[in-house]
Amino acid sequence: MANKEKTGKKKQGIVQRMMFGRDDKPDLTPEQLNMSKWAMFKYLFFNRFGTMVFLNLLTLLFALPAIAVILLFFMNSTVANGFIPYSANIFIGNNVVVNAVNQGNISAFTYQLFEFLVLVPCIAVFAVGVSGNLYVIRKLIWEEPTHTFKDFFRGIGKCWLPSLLIGIAFGLTLVLVVFSLGYFDAYGMSVSLKALSVTLSMILLVFMIIFTSFFMTQNVAFKMRPMVLIRNSVLFVFGALLQSIIFIGIGLIPVYLMFIPGITVLLVMIYVFLGFSFSTLVISLFCHACYEKFLYDKITDKPSRVYSKRESDLEEPASEKQKKKAPATYKNPKKRKKSIDEGSSITPLTPTFRREDLERLQREHEQVLKESNDVSDGEDTEEEQADNTKETGQSDTDN
Repeated sequence: MANKEKTGKKKQGIVQRMMFGRDDKPDLTPEQLNMSKWAMFKYLFFNRFGTMVFLNLLTLLFALPAIAVILLFFMNSTVANGFIPYSANIFIGNNVVVNAVNQGNISAFTYQLFEFLVLVPCIAVFAVGVSGNLYVIRKLIWEEPTHTFKDFFRGIGKCWLPSLLIGIAFGLTLVLVVFSLGYFDAYGMSVSLKALSVTLSMILLVFMIIFTSFFMTQNVAFKMRPMVLIRNSVLFVFGALLQSIIFIGIGLIPVYLMFIPGITVLLVMIYVFLGFSFSTLVISLFCHACYEKFLYDKITDKPSRVYSKRESDLEEPASEKQKKKAPATYKNPKKRKKSIDEGSSITPLTPTFRREDLERLQREHEQVLKESNDVSDGEDTEEEQADNTKETGQSDTDN
């Protein structure tokens, strides 16, 4: 109790520490603000671990439609497969299916193709959620103040349409891959055609993964025309192909766990709490490193017609907005204040000064005061100041 009264601070809860870090931790130094991407990954992933988890849970909400469709189709196919052994019957009822294996392959292929067609709009909805995730991570990378929940939905509001369209395009790419994998087996067509089709579809899938990564990270970071956004994404795909495969492959590490049997529960837990945020953080850091190298030098204080940085959440204060709306006051050029070097000056006294020196000092002092009053009030013109100077010179001559 005594410690609380002395410090005047409430004890930090575990949730608050996870979301905002510890209060007793020192602020970032200027050297840390210019940290490398690897250092930034460690800082954001471990020091902002709670933010990553919260972002992942928000993104998971937009993945629920796709998860529901996958589960429904899985349960339906499991029930249907349970009746396959009894379809041949024992010379009772319907005729025996002669070509049961081929018919089963065609049925399974059609069912799987229909499942991925239904998943296309679900993937588009998920891409909208990913745009909010990427928007918050972009603000963290740019070291801007963030409010996770508010900025997540603000990012969706700004970037939802391009994200929805790229989600549909990516979903159709998956449909094409599934079609190339199953069509030739189902209808017993040439193996060479299947190999060619599968190779081309896989190349397209890799291209779309990299293209989508650059497309969505640019979409949340810059204001670009659609064609410029597409062109830049294509150029980044071919300009940084090898690095993209490596780093985006690292970002998709949680996906590879599904190929390991027996860890379904672990895979689900990873994706519930951290999988999406880990992928978006790694991909965003890599993409922004590319943007720093090729795009940032083209962005000036005055936004370009082609693209500019998106506005941060640092909105202008109300007083600044009112100043901009208020009409500018008229400034009379004749009331321009003089600099220190202009106008009369005071001659310093010598150690052996006389009465004449004191009188000169008084006149100079009066002249300086008069000039300052004339400038502030704006009553004297240049001609009047010249006349005053002449009168002062005549009085000096008389004396």
